[in-house]
Amino acid sequence: MKIGTIRDLIHYRSENEKLIECVADREVTCAHGSFRLRAYADRTSGEVHLALSKGEIFAGEETLVRVHEPISVLDFLDCASRRHSFSVDQAMRAISRHDRGVIVLLHRKEAGDDLLAALKDDDQKPAAKWDPRIYGIGAQILREVGVGKMRLLASPRKMPSMAGFGLEVCGYLSSEEALA
Repeated sequence: MKIGTIRDLIHYRSENEKLIECVADREVTCAHGSFRLRAYADRTSGEVHLALSKGEIFAGEETLVRVHEPISVLDFLDCASRRHSFSVDQAMRAISRHDRGVIVLLHRKEAGDDLLAALKDDDQKPAAKWDPRIYGIGAQILREVGVGKMRLLASPRKMPSMAGFGLEVCGYLSSEEALA
């Protein structure tokens, strides 16, 4: 009788089951230079998630990564917002300075009430409830764009192992360090 680990199961499923499909791929130019923008259709929820990348991404080399979830239109309009530990603008600026990196923008439905609440209270943090489905979707997107080793643009925190997805977290970079 063979015995496997959860890591083995995750690895097998991530190699054999694709829950995402790249449905758009193009270059975009923004205030922080040119980025490659890919849209991924989530086969489990029907949502569309985005990945912005800059430079050549190699699995064996450490890559700056920001996984931003949930994404809101306010994350683009209010660059100084304190809703996340690292804003989309800060992540794009840091990646531009380092010439290489990936930002994954994970979409969740945003109701009008959610948008109004965020407008009224800038200190409101997005819901912190961990969703294993969105976690796996983010990991598949990172693998799809070529990430293996990564330094996260985020505050250090305890998180499940990424080894089953073929991803390794090498460390964290604070917004102060990334933009220094």
